[in-house]
Amino acid sequence: MALQNPIMPASGTFGFGEEVAAFAGMDLSRLGAMVGKTATLEPRDGNPQPRICECEGGMVNSIGLEGKGIDYILEYNVPFMASFGVPIIFNISGFSLNDFALLAQKANSVKAISAIEGNISCPNVEGGKIPFGSTAKAASEVTTVICEVTDLPVIIKLTPNVEPKSMIGEIASAVEEAGADAISMINTVKRQNIGGIPFCGLSGPPIKPIALELIKIVLEQISIPVIGMGGISCLEDVLEFLQLGCSAVAIGTANFSNPLIMMEIINGLEKYCQDNQIYDLTQLRGIVE
Repeated sequence: MALQNPIMPASGTFGFGEEVAAFAGMDLSRLGAMVGKTATLEPRDGNPQPRICECEGGMVNSIGLEGKGIDYILEYNVPFMASFGVPIIFNISGFSLNDFALLAQKANSVKAISAIEGNISCPNVEGGKIPFGSTAKAASEVTTVICEVTDLPVIIKLTPNVEPKSMIGEIASAVEEAGADAISMINTVKRQNIGGIPFCGLSGPPIKPIALELIKIVLEQISIPVIGMGGISCLEDVLEFLQLGCSAVAIGTANFSNPLIMMEIINGLEKYCQDNQIYDLTQLRGIVE
């Protein structure tokens, strides 16, 4: 899958692009890829309010995968996303292996979709409500069932909420062995009792050091590409992730405080590459520890 640049939105922070498209200065055709909100098999109301809260330097959320379900998304949202001519990465999440298989089958049938991103941070109802991404075995099983029903590139989105931290490398290796074409990481970091939300995920600049640490572990153990995310809010952050070895990056929480942040970063990255005679982003790798 070819990207015109390495900048894309993180799933769940961008809707399907309809709202942000209205901002003066926003040009969705300049993105590296479009990444939509997570699709589930059935419509979901999500968690009760309050479920989002600004905190020092970032935000927490407990949305609960609220959405209209995959059939609605494929019929009404994907055509809008496809109108901008950039690859569509379609994010899916299920509560059983069969859910993931059915979701991937439906996405595979839509010509406009370029890749499937499996969000394995959700609770596995067949495995005691432990998230699929918590163990190498469960992550591998999800990857296998997705790969069996699609010929699209498969990206698996890893959760940072594993103990010990070194286990993230084992999980990533298992996902690669099961057939994944790329990995995206990290998702939000689990927290409790912030802003009246009993269980929530922290995102934004406070989690950037965690993201970089876990991505470094994963990059040392796999050979497939990594899409890095977690606290990216400026060009310098993007360069740090690319220098570490990420093939692309996703912008999440920063979209809320500045809806044009991706446009600004794309402009800044283009100028940086011109000024420094960077003709291939792989030239950036290994510049910094």
